[in-house]
Amino acid sequence: MTMRDESCQSCSDGKGRGYLYAAITAVLCPCHLPLVGLFLGGGAAGALFAQHFMLLAIALGVLSLISFVAAVRILL
Repeated sequence: MTMRDESCQSCSDGKGRGYLYAAITAVLCPCHLPLVGLFLGGGAAGALFAQHFMLLAIALGVLSLISFVAAVRILL
């Protein structure tokens, strides 16, 4: 069994996961909903988006907040 050396500078420290959460936060931010609507406008996903706008806005806001908190906890 090998033990991980805590003083190793080349060991991953989870910063990559923090940056992933930060990118997810940027994409899921409710202020980007008009852009998401433009990208999804022509298909079935766009119709779903148009009919359930408030539900999607609330769900994306909650997911954005969760990923923001996770990114801050990992990166700081």
